[in-house]
Amino acid sequence: MEKVWEELKKIETQAQEIRVEAQEKSKQITTTVQDEAEKLVANAKSYAEQDAQQHYDWVVREAKRLQQEALIAIEKANKRLQQQAQRHLDEAAELIVQAVLGESKVGASDKVR
Repeated sequence: MEKVWEELKKIETQAQEIRVEAQEKSKQITTTVQDEAEKLVANAKSYAEQDAQQHYDWVVREAKRLQQEALIAIEKANKRLQQQAQRHLDEAAELIVQAVLGESKVGASDKVR
């Protein structure tokens, strides 16, 4: 019976050692997993920041491009409007000159009669 008792104690000791070993291994695995998870989160943040910066840079470039296109369109419209205004000014000046000369001729012909 004593032999059985000693054998049971050996088995119990081995079981205790296995349990302690398993707990230590579990802690190691948990620590490793947490470290890896922290690295993944840090990498994800870094990639997200890079992606956000790239998107921001693209938006800025696109806004500048659209601004340049709008500026060109405004300059073209401005030039066209200036040309129209100049034509209208020329026509108005011509009408004024004709009106002045026309009145002068009328006045001069009245005096001749």
